[in-house]
Amino acid sequence: MCLRQKPQMPAWNNPKPVRPRGKYLVNGKEKTNMQKVIIFSEDRALKDVLKKTLPSSKYQCDEVREKDALLNQASSAQNPLVVLDSRAVGGDMDLVSILQGQNLHRILWLAPQDRMANAAEAIRRGADFYLTLPLNENVFKQVLGEWEQEKGISEPQLLPVPEEIGLIEGKIIGRSEGMKRAFHMAARVAATDSSILITGETGVGKELVARAIHRLSSRAQRTFVAINCGAIPETLLESELFGFRKGAFTGATSDRAGLFEQADGGTFFMDEIGELSSALQVKLLRVLEDGKIRPLGGTDEIRVNVRILAATNRDLAGEALQGRFRRDLFYRVNVINIHIPPLRERKEDIPLLIKYFLQKYNERFNKNIISITRDALFFLMNYDYPGNIRELENIIQHGVLLADNNVIEKTSLPPQVFQRAQLALEGSRKEQSINMQQAEEELIKQALTRFDGNQTETARSLGISRSTLWRKIKAYKLENFK
Repeated sequence: MCLRQKPQMPAWNNPKPVRPRGKYLVNGKEKTNMQKVIIFSEDRALKDVLKKTLPSSKYQCDEVREKDALLNQASSAQNPLVVLDSRAVGGDMDLVSILQGQNLHRILWLAPQDRMANAAEAIRRGADFYLTLPLNENVFKQVLGEWEQEKGISEPQLLPVPEEIGLIEGKIIGRSEGMKRAFHMAARVAATDSSILITGETGVGKELVARAIHRLSSRAQRTFVAINCGAIPETLLESELFGFRKGAFTGATSDRAGLFEQADGGTFFMDEIGELSSALQVKLLRVLEDGKIRPLGGTDEIRVNVRILAATNRDLAGEALQGRFRRDLFYRVNVINIHIPPLRERKEDIPLLIKYFLQKYNERFNKNIISITRDALFFLMNYDYPGNIRELENIIQHGVLLADNNVIEKTSLPPQVFQRAQLALEGSRKEQSINMQQAEEELIKQALTRFDGNQTETARSLGISRSTLWRKIKAYKLENFK
Protein backbone atom coordinates (compact mmCIF):
# COMPACT_ATOMS: atom_id res chain seq x y z
CA MET A 1 0.00 0.00 0.00
CA CYS A 2 1.37 3.44 -0.95
CA LEU A 3 0.57 6.27 1.47
CA ARG A 4 0.43 9.84 0.29
CA GLN A 5 2.81 12.08 2.20
CA LYS A 6 0.94 14.39 4.55
CA PRO A 7 1.24 18.09 3.76
CA GLN A 8 3.62 19.96 6.04
CA MET A 9 1.86 22.32 8.44
CA PRO A 10 3.18 25.62 9.79
CA ALA A 11 5.38 25.22 12.88
CA TRP A 12 2.86 27.02 15.09
CA ASN A 13 0.16 24.50 14.16
CA ASN A 14 2.29 21.37 13.97
CA PRO A 15 3.38 19.87 17.30
CA LYS A 16 5.45 17.14 15.63
CA PRO A 17 8.81 17.87 13.95
CA VAL A 18 8.75 17.96 10.17
CA ARG A 19 10.35 14.88 8.60
CA PRO A 20 13.36 15.54 6.35
CA ARG A 21 12.68 15.55 2.60
CA GLY A 22 12.99 12.10 1.07
CA LYS A 23 11.70 10.24 4.15
CA TYR A 24 8.18 8.83 4.31
CA LEU A 25 6.12 6.71 6.68
CA VAL A 26 5.19 3.31 5.32
CA ASN A 27 3.32 0.92 7.64
CA GLY A 28 4.37 3.08 10.59
CA LYS A 29 8.08 2.95 9.71
CA GLU A 30 10.26 5.61 8.22
CA LYS A 31 11.69 4.85 4.76
CA THR A 32 14.30 6.76 2.78
CA ASN A 33 15.13 6.95 -0.92
CA MET A 34 11.57 6.28 -2.00
CA GLN A 35 10.89 6.46 -5.72
CA LYS A 36 8.34 9.20 -6.45
CA VAL A 37 5.45 8.38 -8.81
CA ILE A 38 2.87 11.03 -9.72
CA ILE A 39 -0.38 9.68 -11.18
CA PHE A 40 -2.58 12.06 -13.19
CA SER A 41 -5.88 10.31 -13.87
CA GLU A 42 -9.58 10.42 -13.04
CA ASP A 43 -10.02 6.65 -13.40
CA ARG A 44 -10.26 5.16 -9.91
CA ALA A 45 -9.89 1.57 -11.14
CA LEU A 46 -6.76 2.43 -13.14
CA LYS A 47 -5.18 4.21 -10.17
CA ASP A 48 -5.89 1.20 -7.96
CA VAL A 49 -4.14 -1.09 -10.46
CA LEU A 50 -1.14 1.22 -10.67
CA LYS A 51 -0.77 1.51 -6.90
CA LYS A 52 -1.24 -2.22 -6.46
CA THR A 53 1.60 -2.86 -8.92
CA LEU A 54 3.91 -0.35 -7.18
CA PRO A 55 5.44 -1.93 -4.03
CA SER A 56 4.88 0.37 -1.07
CA SER A 57 8.39 -0.37 0.16
CA LYS A 58 9.93 1.28 -2.90
CA TYR A 59 7.46 3.81 -4.27
CA GLN A 60 5.68 6.85 -2.92
CA CYS A 61 2.54 7.47 -4.98
CA ASP A 62 0.86 10.85 -5.30
CA GLU A 63 -2.47 11.22 -7.10
CA VAL A 64 -3.42 14.52 -8.70
CA ARG A 65 -6.51 15.56 -10.66
CA GLU A 66 -5.75 19.17 -11.56
CA LYS A 67 -3.09 20.22 -14.07
CA ASP A 68 -1.77 22.99 -11.82
CA ALA A 69 -1.34 20.51 -8.99
CA LEU A 70 0.46 18.14 -11.37
CA LEU A 71 2.94 20.82 -12.44
CA ASN A 72 3.54 21.87 -8.83
CA GLN A 73 4.17 18.29 -7.70
CA ALA A 74 6.46 17.56 -10.62
CA SER A 75 8.51 20.73 -10.20
CA SER A 76 9.20 20.01 -6.52
CA ALA A 77 10.05 16.31 -6.89
CA GLN A 78 13.44 14.90 -7.80
CA ASN A 79 13.32 12.85 -11.00
CA PRO A 80 9.80 11.43 -10.56
CA LEU A 81 7.94 9.08 -12.86
CA VAL A 82 4.89 10.98 -14.11
CA VAL A 83 2.02 8.73 -15.26
CA LEU A 84 -0.35 10.64 -17.57
CA ASP A 85 -3.78 9.25 -18.45
CA SER A 86 -4.52 10.67 -21.92
CA ARG A 87 -8.21 10.85 -21.06
CA ALA A 88 -7.43 13.26 -18.21
CA VAL A 89 -4.97 15.30 -20.29
CA GLY A 90 -7.47 15.71 -23.12
CA GLY A 91 -6.23 17.88 -25.97
CA ASP A 92 -3.73 19.86 -23.89
CA MET A 93 -0.60 18.24 -25.36
CA ASP A 94 1.49 21.23 -24.29
CA LEU A 95 1.35 19.70 -20.82
CA VAL A 96 3.75 16.97 -21.98
CA SER A 97 6.20 19.52 -23.39
CA ILE A 98 6.14 21.53 -20.14
CA LEU A 99 6.73 18.44 -18.00
CA GLN A 100 9.48 17.20 -20.27
CA GLY A 101 11.37 20.45 -19.70
CA GLN A 102 11.28 20.17 -15.89
CA ASN A 103 14.13 18.49 -14.00
CA LEU A 104 14.82 14.89 -15.06
CA HIS A 105 11.29 13.53 -15.35
CA ARG A 106 10.33 10.27 -16.98
CA ILE A 107 6.86 10.46 -18.51
CA LEU A 108 4.64 7.40 -19.03
CA TRP A 109 1.66 8.03 -21.34
CA LEU A 110 -1.42 5.80 -21.06
CA ALA A 111 -3.86 5.76 -23.97
CA PRO A 112 -6.74 3.57 -25.18
CA GLN A 113 -6.09 1.54 -28.33
CA ASP A 114 -8.23 3.91 -30.43
CA ARG A 115 -6.06 6.94 -29.51
CA MET A 116 -2.73 5.82 -30.92
CA ALA A 117 -2.27 9.03 -32.92
CA ASN A 118 -2.56 10.84 -29.61
CA ALA A 119 0.14 8.59 -28.15
CA ALA A 120 2.47 9.21 -31.09
CA GLU A 121 2.11 12.97 -30.54
CA ALA A 122 2.93 12.51 -26.84
CA ILE A 123 6.12 10.64 -27.72
CA ARG A 124 7.12 13.38 -30.19
CA ARG A 125 6.63 15.98 -27.46
CA GLY A 126 8.89 14.16 -25.02
CA ALA A 127 7.04 11.29 -23.32
CA ASP A 128 9.50 8.49 -22.57
CA PHE A 129 7.13 5.51 -22.69
CA TYR A 130 3.53 4.79 -23.55
CA LEU A 131 1.26 1.87 -22.83
CA THR A 132 -2.17 0.98 -24.12
CA LEU A 133 -5.28 0.69 -21.97
CA PRO A 134 -6.53 -1.51 -20.41
CA LEU A 135 -3.18 -1.69 -18.63
CA ASN A 136 -1.05 -4.82 -18.82
CA GLU A 137 0.56 -5.15 -15.36
CA ASN A 138 3.53 -7.19 -16.61
CA VAL A 139 4.40 -4.62 -19.28
CA PHE A 140 4.00 -1.84 -16.71
CA LYS A 141 6.51 -3.64 -14.46
CA GLN A 142 8.99 -3.72 -17.36
CA VAL A 143 8.64 0.03 -17.77
CA LEU A 144 9.25 0.46 -14.04
CA GLY A 145 12.40 -1.63 -14.28
CA GLU A 146 13.72 0.46 -17.14
CA TRP A 147 12.92 3.69 -15.25
CA GLU A 148 14.78 2.45 -12.16
CA GLN A 149 17.86 1.77 -14.30
CA GLU A 150 17.70 5.22 -15.85
CA LYS A 151 16.91 7.11 -12.62
CA GLY A 152 19.47 9.82 -12.02
CA ILE A 153 20.94 9.59 -15.53
CA SER A 154 20.33 12.68 -17.64
CA GLU A 155 21.60 11.22 -20.92
CA PRO A 156 19.34 8.62 -22.55
CA GLN A 157 20.83 5.14 -22.39
CA LEU A 158 21.53 3.37 -25.64
CA LEU A 159 19.41 0.43 -26.63
CA PRO A 160 20.80 -3.00 -25.63
CA VAL A 161 20.91 -4.85 -28.94
CA PRO A 162 21.50 -8.37 -30.24
CA GLU A 163 25.00 -9.19 -31.39
CA GLU A 164 23.93 -9.21 -35.05
CA ILE A 165 23.96 -5.40 -34.91
CA GLY A 166 27.33 -5.51 -33.23
CA LEU A 167 28.37 -4.57 -29.75
CA ILE A 168 31.42 -2.64 -28.67
CA GLU A 169 31.89 -2.45 -24.89
CA GLY A 170 28.20 -3.16 -24.36
CA LYS A 171 26.98 -0.24 -26.47
CA ILE A 172 25.48 -0.16 -29.90
CA ILE A 173 27.79 0.77 -32.74
CA GLY A 174 26.94 4.32 -33.56
CA ARG A 175 27.53 7.50 -31.60
CA SER A 176 26.00 9.86 -34.13
CA GLU A 177 22.97 11.89 -33.08
CA GLY A 178 20.77 10.26 -35.71
CA MET A 179 21.48 6.77 -34.37
CA LYS A 180 21.05 7.85 -30.74
CA ARG A 181 17.62 9.25 -31.58
CA ALA A 182 16.60 6.12 -33.48
CA PHE A 183 17.62 3.63 -30.82
CA HIS A 184 16.38 5.72 -27.91
CA MET A 185 12.97 5.84 -29.60
CA ALA A 186 13.12 2.05 -30.11
CA ALA A 187 13.89 1.55 -26.41
CA ARG A 188 10.93 3.76 -25.44
CA VAL A 189 8.32 1.83 -27.38
CA ALA A 190 9.73 -1.71 -27.29
CA ALA A 191 7.66 -2.67 -24.23
CA THR A 192 4.38 -1.77 -25.93
CA ASP A 193 2.32 -3.68 -28.47
CA SER A 194 2.03 -0.80 -30.93
CA SER A 195 2.85 -1.15 -34.61
CA ILE A 196 6.17 0.41 -35.66
CA LEU A 197 7.31 1.48 -39.12
CA ILE A 198 11.10 1.39 -39.54
CA THR A 199 12.28 3.50 -42.47
CA GLY A 200 15.65 3.80 -44.12
CA GLU A 201 17.63 2.86 -47.20
CA THR A 202 18.57 -0.70 -48.09
CA GLY A 203 21.43 -1.99 -45.97
CA VAL A 204 21.05 0.26 -42.91
CA GLY A 205 19.95 -2.65 -40.67
CA LYS A 206 16.16 -2.29 -40.38
CA GLU A 207 15.59 -5.98 -39.60
CA LEU A 208 18.26 -5.92 -36.90
CA VAL A 209 16.48 -2.99 -35.25
CA ALA A 210 13.23 -4.97 -35.40
CA ARG A 211 14.90 -7.96 -33.74
CA ALA A 212 16.27 -5.71 -31.00
CA ILE A 213 12.78 -4.32 -30.35
CA HIS A 214 11.38 -7.86 -30.15
CA ARG A 215 14.03 -8.93 -27.62
CA LEU A 216 13.21 -5.96 -25.41
CA SER A 217 9.44 -6.58 -25.56
CA SER A 218 7.14 -8.72 -23.44
CA ARG A 219 7.03 -11.12 -26.42
CA ALA A 220 10.76 -11.84 -26.26
CA GLN A 221 10.22 -15.50 -25.32
CA ARG A 222 7.88 -16.05 -28.27
CA THR A 223 8.54 -16.36 -31.99
CA PHE A 224 10.06 -13.65 -34.20
CA VAL A 225 9.02 -14.18 -37.83
CA ALA A 226 10.41 -12.10 -40.71
CA ILE A 227 9.46 -11.88 -44.37
CA ASN A 228 10.60 -9.72 -47.26
CA CYS A 229 7.39 -8.80 -49.09
CA GLY A 230 9.31 -7.84 -52.23
CA ALA A 231 11.19 -11.14 -52.51
CA ILE A 232 8.18 -13.44 -52.97
CA PRO A 233 5.89 -13.44 -56.05
CA GLU A 234 2.42 -12.05 -55.35
CA THR A 235 0.78 -15.37 -56.28
CA LEU A 236 2.69 -17.13 -53.50
CA LEU A 237 2.81 -14.34 -50.93
CA GLU A 238 -0.81 -14.69 -49.83
CA SER A 239 -0.44 -18.39 -49.02
CA GLU A 240 2.84 -17.65 -47.20
CA LEU A 241 1.18 -15.02 -45.04
CA PHE A 242 -2.19 -16.64 -44.32
CA GLY A 243 -1.59 -20.35 -44.96
CA PHE A 244 -3.94 -22.64 -46.86
CA ARG A 245 -6.26 -25.59 -46.50
CA LYS A 246 -5.94 -28.93 -48.23
CA GLY A 247 -7.23 -28.70 -51.81
CA ALA A 248 -7.09 -24.90 -51.95
CA PHE A 249 -5.02 -25.17 -55.15
CA THR A 250 -3.09 -27.72 -57.16
CA GLY A 251 -0.38 -29.18 -54.95
CA ALA A 252 -2.08 -28.27 -51.65
CA THR A 253 -2.11 -31.84 -50.35
CA SER A 254 -2.43 -30.88 -46.70
CA ASP A 255 -3.21 -27.94 -44.45
CA ARG A 256 -0.38 -25.51 -43.86
CA ALA A 257 -0.15 -22.72 -41.29
CA GLY A 258 0.86 -19.30 -42.60
CA LEU A 259 3.42 -16.95 -41.11
CA PHE A 260 0.80 -15.07 -39.12
CA GLU A 261 -0.14 -18.30 -37.33
CA GLN A 262 3.51 -19.16 -36.80
CA ALA A 263 4.07 -15.73 -35.22
CA ASP A 264 1.03 -16.02 -32.90
CA GLY A 265 1.97 -14.54 -29.52
CA GLY A 266 5.17 -13.10 -30.95
CA THR A 267 6.37 -10.50 -33.42
CA PHE A 268 5.92 -10.44 -37.21
CA PHE A 269 8.40 -8.31 -39.15
CA MET A 270 7.29 -7.36 -42.67
CA ASP A 271 10.20 -5.92 -44.63
CA GLU A 272 9.48 -3.84 -47.76
CA ILE A 273 5.80 -3.60 -46.87
CA GLY A 274 5.37 -1.05 -49.66
CA GLU A 275 5.60 -3.94 -52.16
CA LEU A 276 2.28 -5.46 -51.06
CA SER A 277 -0.47 -5.53 -53.68
CA SER A 278 -3.73 -3.67 -53.08
CA ALA A 279 -5.56 -6.92 -52.33
CA LEU A 280 -3.01 -8.00 -49.72
CA GLN A 281 -3.04 -4.53 -48.18
CA VAL A 282 -6.78 -4.96 -47.52
CA LYS A 283 -6.21 -8.34 -45.88
CA LEU A 284 -3.35 -7.02 -43.74
CA LEU A 285 -5.56 -4.15 -42.62
CA ARG A 286 -8.16 -6.68 -41.42
CA VAL A 287 -5.50 -8.48 -39.37
CA LEU A 288 -4.49 -5.21 -37.73
CA GLU A 289 -8.09 -4.20 -37.02
CA ASP A 290 -9.65 -7.51 -35.99
CA GLY A 291 -6.73 -9.81 -35.26
CA LYS A 292 -8.20 -12.47 -37.55
CA ILE A 293 -6.94 -14.31 -40.65
CA ARG A 294 -8.59 -16.66 -43.12
CA PRO A 295 -6.37 -19.29 -44.81
CA LEU A 296 -6.70 -19.82 -48.56
CA GLY A 297 -9.44 -22.32 -49.29
CA GLY A 298 -10.78 -22.09 -45.73
CA THR A 299 -14.10 -20.85 -44.43
CA ASP A 300 -13.06 -20.49 -40.81
CA GLU A 301 -11.37 -17.44 -39.32
CA ILE A 302 -8.41 -17.84 -36.99
CA ARG A 303 -7.67 -15.31 -34.27
CA VAL A 304 -3.99 -14.40 -33.95
CA ASN A 305 -2.17 -12.23 -31.42
CA VAL A 306 0.71 -10.71 -33.37
CA ARG A 307 2.67 -7.49 -33.07
CA ILE A 308 3.45 -6.03 -36.49
CA LEU A 309 6.79 -4.36 -37.18
CA ALA A 310 7.12 -3.11 -40.74
CA ALA A 311 9.95 -1.61 -42.76
CA THR A 312 10.34 0.16 -46.08
CA ASN A 313 12.93 2.04 -48.10
CA ARG A 314 10.16 3.97 -49.88
CA ASP A 315 8.46 7.24 -49.02
CA LEU A 316 5.34 5.45 -47.84
CA ALA A 317 3.63 8.68 -46.76
CA GLY A 318 4.05 10.04 -50.29
CA GLU A 319 2.81 6.78 -51.80
CA ALA A 320 -0.26 6.95 -49.58
CA LEU A 321 -0.98 10.52 -50.70
CA GLN A 322 -0.70 9.46 -54.35
CA GLY A 323 -2.98 6.46 -53.87
CA ARG A 324 -0.33 3.79 -54.38
CA PHE A 325 -0.58 2.62 -50.77
CA ARG A 326 -3.73 2.52 -48.63
CA ARG A 327 -3.88 5.51 -46.29
CA ASP A 328 -5.76 3.59 -43.59
CA LEU A 329 -3.10 0.86 -43.63
CA PHE A 330 -0.31 3.45 -43.54
CA TYR A 331 -1.80 5.03 -40.41
CA ARG A 332 -2.12 1.59 -38.81
CA VAL A 333 1.49 0.52 -39.36
CA ASN A 334 2.96 4.00 -38.78
CA VAL A 335 1.84 4.50 -35.17
CA ILE A 336 5.53 5.04 -34.35
CA ASN A 337 8.15 5.82 -36.97
CA ILE A 338 11.82 5.00 -36.40
CA HIS A 339 14.17 6.29 -39.10
CA ILE A 340 17.63 4.78 -39.53
CA PRO A 341 19.92 7.31 -41.26
CA PRO A 342 22.17 6.19 -44.14
CA LEU A 343 25.86 5.70 -43.41
CA ARG A 344 26.90 8.71 -45.51
CA GLU A 345 25.01 10.94 -43.04
CA ARG A 346 26.77 9.52 -39.97
CA LYS A 347 30.36 9.09 -41.01
CA GLU A 348 31.57 9.56 -37.44
CA ASP A 349 30.34 5.97 -36.91
CA ILE A 350 32.57 4.50 -39.64
CA PRO A 351 35.70 3.96 -37.46
CA LEU A 352 33.57 2.14 -34.84
CA LEU A 353 32.02 -0.09 -37.48
CA ILE A 354 35.42 -0.80 -39.03
CA LYS A 355 36.72 -1.90 -35.62
CA TYR A 356 33.78 -4.25 -35.13
CA PHE A 357 34.01 -5.81 -38.61
CA LEU A 358 37.78 -6.28 -38.25
CA GLN A 359 37.19 -8.27 -35.06
CA LYS A 360 34.42 -10.27 -36.71
CA TYR A 361 36.41 -11.32 -39.78
CA ASN A 362 39.66 -11.83 -37.90
CA GLU A 363 37.83 -14.51 -35.92
CA ARG A 364 36.03 -15.96 -38.94
CA PHE A 365 39.13 -16.26 -41.16
CA ASN A 366 41.67 -16.82 -38.36
CA LYS A 367 43.45 -13.58 -39.26
CA ASN A 368 45.26 -11.02 -37.14
CA ILE A 369 44.65 -7.70 -38.88
CA ILE A 370 45.68 -5.14 -36.28
CA SER A 371 45.20 -1.82 -38.05
CA ILE A 372 44.29 0.12 -41.18
CA THR A 373 46.54 2.68 -42.85
CA ARG A 374 45.74 6.40 -42.95
CA ASP A 375 45.39 6.30 -46.75
CA ALA A 376 42.90 3.43 -46.61
CA LEU A 377 40.91 5.11 -43.84
CA PHE A 378 40.91 8.37 -45.84
CA PHE A 379 39.20 6.66 -48.78
CA LEU A 380 36.75 4.81 -46.52
CA MET A 381 35.77 8.07 -44.82
CA ASN A 382 35.18 9.80 -48.18
CA TYR A 383 33.22 6.96 -49.80
CA ASP A 384 29.44 7.49 -50.07
CA TYR A 385 28.32 3.88 -49.36
CA PRO A 386 25.30 3.37 -51.63
CA GLY A 387 24.91 -0.06 -49.95
CA ASN A 388 25.25 1.41 -46.44
CA ILE A 389 26.51 -0.75 -43.54
CA ARG A 390 26.07 -3.94 -45.53
CA GLU A 391 28.48 -2.59 -48.14
CA LEU A 392 31.01 -1.41 -45.53
CA GLU A 393 30.99 -4.91 -44.03
CA ASN A 394 31.72 -6.43 -47.45
CA ILE A 395 34.54 -3.92 -48.03
CA ILE A 396 36.20 -4.78 -44.71
CA GLN A 397 35.78 -8.50 -45.38
CA HIS A 398 37.50 -7.95 -48.75
CA GLY A 399 40.28 -5.99 -47.04
CA VAL A 400 40.85 -8.64 -44.36
CA LEU A 401 41.21 -11.39 -46.97
CA LEU A 402 43.66 -9.42 -49.14
CA ALA A 403 45.67 -7.60 -46.48
CA ASP A 404 49.40 -8.15 -46.18
CA ASN A 405 51.54 -7.73 -43.06
CA ASN A 406 48.48 -7.64 -40.77
CA VAL A 407 47.52 -4.17 -42.04
CA ILE A 408 44.74 -3.13 -44.44
CA GLU A 409 46.22 -0.76 -47.01
CA LYS A 410 44.36 1.11 -49.73
CA THR A 411 45.46 -1.53 -52.24
CA SER A 412 43.52 -4.11 -50.17
CA LEU A 413 40.25 -2.28 -50.76
CA PRO A 414 37.85 -2.92 -53.69
CA PRO A 415 38.45 -0.68 -56.76
CA GLN A 416 35.04 1.01 -56.56
CA VAL A 417 36.01 2.58 -53.24
CA PHE A 418 38.76 4.62 -54.94
CA GLN A 419 36.64 5.55 -57.94
CA ARG A 420 33.56 6.75 -56.04
CA ALA A 421 35.59 8.36 -53.24
CA GLN A 422 37.68 10.24 -55.82
CA LEU A 423 34.52 11.45 -57.60
CA ALA A 424 33.07 12.59 -54.29
CA LEU A 425 36.27 14.48 -53.44
CA GLU A 426 36.42 16.14 -56.86
CA GLY A 427 32.77 17.15 -56.52
CA SER A 428 33.48 18.59 -53.08
CA ARG A 429 36.48 20.56 -54.36
CA LYS A 430 34.45 21.84 -57.30
CA GLU A 431 31.66 22.96 -54.95
CA GLN A 432 34.18 24.69 -52.69
CA SER A 433 35.70 26.45 -55.72
CA ILE A 434 32.27 27.65 -56.88
CA ASN A 435 31.48 28.92 -53.40
CA MET A 436 34.78 30.83 -53.23
CA GLN A 437 34.15 32.38 -56.65
CA GLN A 438 30.66 33.45 -55.58
CA ALA A 439 32.06 35.01 -52.41
CA GLU A 440 34.77 36.84 -54.39
CA GLU A 441 32.26 38.15 -56.92
CA GLU A 442 30.02 39.45 -54.13
CA LEU A 443 33.00 41.14 -52.44
CA ILE A 444 33.96 42.95 -55.66
CA LYS A 445 30.35 44.04 -56.23
CA GLN A 446 30.17 45.52 -52.73
CA ALA A 447 33.47 47.39 -53.18
CA LEU A 448 32.45 48.78 -56.61
CA THR A 449 29.18 49.98 -55.08
CA ARG A 450 30.96 51.62 -52.15
CA PHE A 451 33.33 53.57 -54.47
CA ASP A 452 30.72 54.27 -57.15
CA GLY A 453 32.50 52.18 -59.79
CA ASN A 454 35.96 53.73 -59.24
CA GLN A 455 38.26 50.82 -60.05
CA THR A 456 41.41 52.42 -58.59
CA GLU A 457 39.81 52.90 -55.17
CA THR A 458 38.12 49.50 -55.41
CA ALA A 459 41.42 47.73 -56.14
CA ARG A 460 43.16 49.58 -53.27
CA SER A 461 40.44 48.58 -50.79
CA LEU A 462 40.63 44.94 -51.89
CA GLY A 463 44.45 44.86 -51.71
CA ILE A 464 44.92 43.84 -55.36
CA SER A 465 46.35 45.58 -58.42
CA ARG A 466 44.12 47.49 -60.83
CA SER A 467 44.98 45.03 -63.63
CA THR A 468 43.96 42.05 -61.45
CA LEU A 469 40.69 43.80 -60.62
CA TRP A 470 40.09 44.49 -64.31
CA ARG A 471 40.55 40.78 -65.19
CA LYS A 472 38.13 39.72 -62.46
CA ILE A 473 35.57 42.30 -63.56
CA LYS A 474 35.72 40.79 -67.06
CA ALA A 475 35.53 37.23 -65.74
CA TYR A 476 32.43 38.03 -63.64
CA LYS A 477 30.95 40.30 -66.37
CA LEU A 478 30.79 43.32 -64.09
CA GLU A 479 31.89 45.98 -66.64
CA ASN A 480 28.63 47.90 -66.24
CA PHE A 481 28.16 47.22 -62.54
CA LYS A 482 28.10 50.24 -60.21
